[in-house]
Amino acid sequence: MKTKSKSSGFLRVVKLAAVMAMFAAPPSRALTVLFPPSFTASVIAPLAATLALTTDIPSQVSVSVTDGNGTWARNFYDYGTNHSEILLGFRPNQTNLITITVRDEYRNTFTYPQALSFISSPLPTNMPTFTLVTNIPALMEPGYTLFRVSDQTTGAAWVTIVDSSGEILWYGPAAGIGGTIGPIPTPSDVVQMTNGNLFFPETDTFGFEEANMLGQAVETWTAPTGYQVDSHEDLITDHGTILYLNYYDQVIPDFPTSATDPDAPTETEDVTCGRPVEISYTNSALLNSWSLIDMFDPVRINYLCFLIPRYGIDAEHANAVVDDTADNSLIVSMRNQDAVVKFTRSGVIKWILGPTNNWGAEWQPYLLKPVGTPFEWNYAEHAPILTPQGTLLMYDDGNCRTEPFDPPVPDQDNYSRAVEFSIDETNMQVSQVWEFSDTNSDRLYTSALGNASWLPKTSNVLVTFGFISYENGTNSDPIATNATVIRLKEVTHTANPTVVFDLKISNPENTNTNSAGYEVYRSHRIPDLYSHLAVPVPNLTVQNQGGQPLLEFTADPVRTYVVQVSEDMINWTAIGQALPDDTNGDFSFQEASADQISAHFYRVLTQ
Repeated sequence: MKTKSKSSGFLRVVKLAAVMAMFAAPPSRALTVLFPPSFTASVIAPLAATLALTTDIPSQVSVSVTDGNGTWARNFYDYGTNHSEILLGFRPNQTNLITITVRDEYRNTFTYPQALSFISSPLPTNMPTFTLVTNIPALMEPGYTLFRVSDQTTGAAWVTIVDSSGEILWYGPAAGIGGTIGPIPTPSDVVQMTNGNLFFPETDTFGFEEANMLGQAVETWTAPTGYQVDSHEDLITDHGTILYLNYYDQVIPDFPTSATDPDAPTETEDVTCGRPVEISYTNSALLNSWSLIDMFDPVRINYLCFLIPRYGIDAEHANAVVDDTADNSLIVSMRNQDAVVKFTRSGVIKWILGPTNNWGAEWQPYLLKPVGTPFEWNYAEHAPILTPQGTLLMYDDGNCRTEPFDPPVPDQDNYSRAVEFSIDETNMQVSQVWEFSDTNSDRLYTSALGNASWLPKTSNVLVTFGFISYENGTNSDPIATNATVIRLKEVTHTANPTVVFDLKISNPENTNTNSAGYEVYRSHRIPDLYSHLAVPVPNLTVQNQGGQPLLEFTADPVRTYVVQVSEDMINWTAIGQALPDDTNGDFSFQEASADQISAHFYRVLTQ
């Protein structure tokens, strides 16, 4: 019997076992693989494959893989006779020998006598070069780094996952992931869902897609009519919705015609505007939308408002949404206002974070006042997020580092950074509490893209310099002056940050003077290639050991397992936590007081 319930924020997954006065010895049964296992590499994601096999009795599967770099293993905790497992972690251009072991509920094992062989294909010849500049594994956040890298010259793009050494362990061409539904647009974020699948915007008219790690589409969401998806944001909230951004046109009277000439006339203009949109995760129904141009100064501009032809006159260029559940508000980044803003779901403005120049009188009460030193405003920022401390962390591209009509900072003299602000909403003040820019030894400037991610186990920050045009004032590509390169840097969250991971993505052998280089919109550290969802314990057994019940089961060692006892299956009492017996996911628990009652039930709660 299996039941599920919610308690204290943990998914509690239950397996029950009745315990009587006498215990039977575990039966002796055969355990074998009935037919030769099948192994099929994914066409879309060449470093992923499916292993299928059948056993004569219910079992779990483990694999051990030996390649040119050593041996790695993976345990699977689903329980049955027919198994289909996605295998992840292969390196490109390697001969892999795969040993398969199955285990029944009493921990009897059978190893298939013949190792399977899989020769992984080399990386595509048109992929960029990944160069590890720095890595200090002992100081790094554990896990892997997920991102989408795009060749701006050809349009080719790959969703990619690398390990702590910058080696590619998973990739798929963005145009192929999801099958025939369509390519992942640019710019685009790609995130890992709690079930281990990938989630991303599809196209401006389609919506969103979920793909498994074989690159196959498993779910889609269609945007409501008139609220097409712009690919800047793809946020799944924890209350059953999806937040994204929609661009639309609106006629604005008395709009400035220049960001460089203060005496230029104003005109009635058809302006590109942005609005956060919220739809149902269940059925894509439109739930909310918020017009930014109607809430904030409609005629304020910065230097970027006229620079991207495909957006026309772009008043805001909203590029990120944060769901602040602490007070039922939204935080939105407006790149072409040099502003991060917060407002309630009913549309009441709470604050404006950014340079205070040129805001109209109506918005003056909402402007945060800077306090403390050092302090520098955000300019053309990307991807603000709330940290566990309640501070606001973002990537500050730094375009121009001033407002019209003061002289802008030239790109070759500029720099980009990760920056963290603390906001005092009561006193309407903001202070800068941390930054990383490395301007003394490795000054990087990106005119677009980028993010800064808080890493939960180490409190490090992963910084995506995703569109570098200048390194220390020099073109990032010595051959092509317009080409951009990428640096993914993980740094410590300290007063003087230490770089513990630095991966450069470029084409060092470039000979094309017209090359545009490469870009990454955002990157994310994911804890594993696989998900670790709380699932029912499938093989709980109870045996007599020295007159006391011994509970044994196999489960995901990432989680903890609490044992409870009951006489009536209504009232339950926790009696302890099952402890791991090994690193393979074997757990056991022995109750010392079972002789106090003649019959009772056990259940295991997965947390």
